Amino acid sequence: MFLNRLILGLSTGAFYSLVAVGIVMIFKVTGVMNFAFGNMAMFMAYVAYTFVEIGTGPVVALLVVLPLSALFGFAVEKYTLRPIRHLSHSSMLIVTLGLLMILEGLSTQIWGTQYKAFPELVGGKPYIFKGAFGIVVFRKQDILLFALLAFVVFATAIVMRYTKAGLAVKAVSENEKISQLMGINPGKVFSWSWVVGTMMGTTVALLGAPKTYISPTMMVFYQLQGFTAAVLGGFDSLIGAVIGGLALGVIENLVGGYISNELKTTFSLVVIITILLIRPQGFFGSREIRRV
Repeated sequence: MFLNRLILGLSTGAFYSLVAVGIVMIFKVTGVMNFAFGNMAMFMAYVAYTFVEIGTGPVVALLVVLPLSALFGFAVEKYTLRPIRHLSHSSMLIVTLGLLMILEGLSTQIWGTQYKAFPELVGGKPYIFKGAFGIVVFRKQDILLFALLAFVVFATAIVMRYTKAGLAVKAVSENEKISQLMGINPGKVFSWSWVVGTMMGTTVALLGAPKTYISPTMMVFYQLQGFTAAVLGGFDSLIGAVIGGLALGVIENLVGGYISNELKTTFSLVVIITILLIRPQGFFGSREIRRV
């Protein structure tokens, strides 16, 4: 029972981790909190649903939609945010809020408000293991989710540590003006972060769609939990986002299983608030030091 709760918690937490990584990737590089993150992913999920409706399988739909989501993220950053970057971060936040409402209204006009069913990327019977520990069940979709999260963590670590792109991301996130003097084009780095973040959100939306169905509000909960996981792990730490998401998922499911299902979200938020009172920058975030 406990192992199944733990596995279910890790599966749920993997969703939160992927959302948190996408949000942190954009924030770490550009300093912008993308409030439209969930609705951008939701809109691309509707596009994938359209491809499934015309006869493609869910995997083919994902492979087609991911490049489209990359272009979507690139276009949003370059043509709506970059032109006003010199004004203020508040103006860019307002743009993301406006985009959130536009995408919700547009999706409603095109596809309606009824929930749309979306098939699992990997179906079939789950893997069942029996032993002295009891019975443990692994769904194939969950295994795919864990594998994807492991790949994202590994690829991010390699890119950030051993490639010029990773060094450029670190330089721009530390100081945009100094990075320009070093010959780095911040605009390309900004676009890259939005491309990766949007693709991450789209992947989460399609992996979660079989459970949540596709609707204009399908990503609201995941985005809120992704923000929470990012705060818990540290908003300037990609590894912190991953661990924060996994921890949040485990806390929720253990509380739901052993205390109260109705209180699991409330209890997890109380734990997080308590932690942040002790360590405001999160577990893995760096403390900001300012001269006063």
